[in-house]
Amino acid sequence: MTESSAARVNRVLAAVTAVDGVVGLHSGPGVPSTHLPGRTVAGLRLGPQGGRVHVIVRLGDSLLVTAERVRAVATEAAGIPVDVVVGDVTVPHPENQERQS
Repeated sequence: MTESSAARVNRVLAAVTAVDGVVGLHSGPGVPSTHLPGRTVAGLRLGPQGGRVHVIVRLGDSLLVTAERVRAVATEAAGIPVDVVVGDVTVPHPENQERQS
C-alpha cells in the first residue's frame, strides 16, 4: 500500500463510521481486510476498480437506508464504487438505554 492508498482507506473508514446507525466495521471470518503499515483494517478493501465494506449496524434503524448512506459516503470518499455488506446487527442493551435517560 502506498501512502496515498492509506490516506484513502482512512478517509473511507472515517466517512463510514460517521454514518448514523453504523456501530463499526465487521471483522468476521472471510471478511476482506486492508493491510497498512503497522495495522490491519478488517472489513474494508479498496481496489483500483471498486471496493467493499462490511459494517455492523444498529438494529431499529432502517438497514437499507443505512446501507445506502454507507455506500454513498464510501464511494465519494474512495472515488470508486464501494459495495456494502451488512455483516452484523447490534441491539442496544436496555441497561445502557436507562443510563442515557
